[in-house]
Amino acid sequence: MSELKLLHRASMAIELTNGNDGRGSKWFSSAKVRDQIEGVLRITGHIRQPFAVPVVVRVTRVLGVRQQLWDYSSGLRGNWKEIEDALVVLGWFEDDGPKFITEVQFRQLVPKKRGSPSVIVEVFESPLVEV
Repeated sequence: MSELKLLHRASMAIELTNGNDGRGSKWFSSAKVRDQIEGVLRITGHIRQPFAVPVVVRVTRVLGVRQQLWDYSSGLRGNWKEIEDALVVLGWFEDDGPKFITEVQFRQLVPKKRGSPSVIVEVFESPLVEV
């Protein structure tokens, strides 16, 4: 497989969650969470124009102090959807559908010196062509 072409990389001061916080057992407002995330991203300058081509998005969870690695199947089930929706509002993508985002990958990073948890979002040109 050929190397993907990196279009954009951003580090965000947001903690990625995995949904193990009782989300399904009590009232939960994903719109409220999305609005909070959008506010943080807007203030920290993550507004941009949409990518002109379909993309692959790589989400990297950067572990903070006392955090442990997750099972990789847990990576995108928490608040990633709200982060992605906030990025749509901030102009990163026309929409989060498969016409614009062809794949989302999840990774984790354990820094040698841990600080606050964060997330790195990398956007690559998608090698997939529309059929």
